[in-house]
Amino acid sequence: MSTLVSCSQKFALQKWVPVFLALTLLTIPLSSTAKSICLVLSILAILSIPEYRADLTAIVTTRWCKAALFLFAIALVACLWSPASLAQKGLVLEKYSKLLYLPVLVAGFQNLKTRQLSLHGFFLAIIITCGLSVLKFHGFLQAFTFDPDYIFHNHIVTGFMVAFAAYLALLFSYRNKGAVRVTYGLLALLFSYQVLFISNARTGYIIYLLLMMILVLQLSTWRQAVVGMAIVVVLFAGIYLASPVMKMRVDAIVQQITRYQNNDKNTDIGVRLEFHNFAHRLFNRHPLFDNGTASFTYSFDQENPVPVWDRKLLEPHSQYWLIAAEFGLLGIAALFYFFLALIQASLKLDKMKAIALAMMVPFMIGNVSDSLLLYSGPGYFFILFMAMCLGEGLEKQKKSFYYQPL
Repeated sequence: MSTLVSCSQKFALQKWVPVFLALTLLTIPLSSTAKSICLVLSILAILSIPEYRADLTAIVTTRWCKAALFLFAIALVACLWSPASLAQKGLVLEKYSKLLYLPVLVAGFQNLKTRQLSLHGFFLAIIITCGLSVLKFHGFLQAFTFDPDYIFHNHIVTGFMVAFAAYLALLFSYRNKGAVRVTYGLLALLFSYQVLFISNARTGYIIYLLLMMILVLQLSTWRQAVVGMAIVVVLFAGIYLASPVMKMRVDAIVQQITRYQNNDKNTDIGVRLEFHNFAHRLFNRHPLFDNGTASFTYSFDQENPVPVWDRKLLEPHSQYWLIAAEFGLLGIAALFYFFLALIQASLKLDKMKAIALAMMVPFMIGNVSDSLLLYSGPGYFFILFMAMCLGEGLEKQKKSFYYQPL
């Protein structure tokens, strides 16, 4: 009798895992607080299932998991010599702790239905975001004061998520037929319109262009890909001319670089480059292990290297310069080893391989100008999607009746 009760409880918990994970993907573009609640519920539900806990034993032996744990361990150990306050170190450690969720989430995403439900939860969130953005941009919803480019997250995070949603919609449109294909195609148009004609995020433009090129490479032969990528570039140039918002933002890059060369650093790009320069100077002080966790924030507060910036600064607007400044060459090596291990694991996937690689490449490039891994929105977005993709690998291995490193 007790065995039957235990089995029924296990079955009930397994039914809740897809729901909680789908809610997490639904809330991540909409609300940081709701995302945190749903993520905690997801983790607790996954860990409460003995079968999933057993899977973790195999997952922690994979190369990508060891790399994730090693990167977090560097952040933890680097607290020992950091001059930052306990609160500053705790804040940065909390942000890197998302790496610890990755193996648990992989166990939760091992079922196909869970992945499908979660993907469509994400689509629903982006539909809500883009719907509100488009309506506000065109003069509706005037009773509300939100910016059409800053509804739930800032324009950088929103641009990244919406651009990726456009890629997913086009990929699913290609993989399906009939009315389903048309539906995904229409969603791709909605998402693309928001990124290219409403968004101020230059990072979003770059990521969108990269994703379209990646999609062409994934769906074409090499000969077709050359023509396809040329078409993408021409279309993008046409959109640049047709979109006043994009044209203004892209033209501003040239103007701000010119001003920076003339020693006028009080621009978006000028200030960002000054952040990079300061991180570079910190790195040069201790290049091997560097200055310790949260040392960038501490040193920036103490030295005030960019007087025009009058706010707290957690990171230098570059994940790579942040890692270099705080963890040195060892940290940079660990970060790239983590990315490389994820790419190697992604290449062994089936249906999710295309999605995993489409997430990895723009994310790695986006970290040049933003600390995407550190921050909650894009960081958890990356972790959840990579867990979803790697979950297919776990499912595939279990069906083969043995485990091996991904």
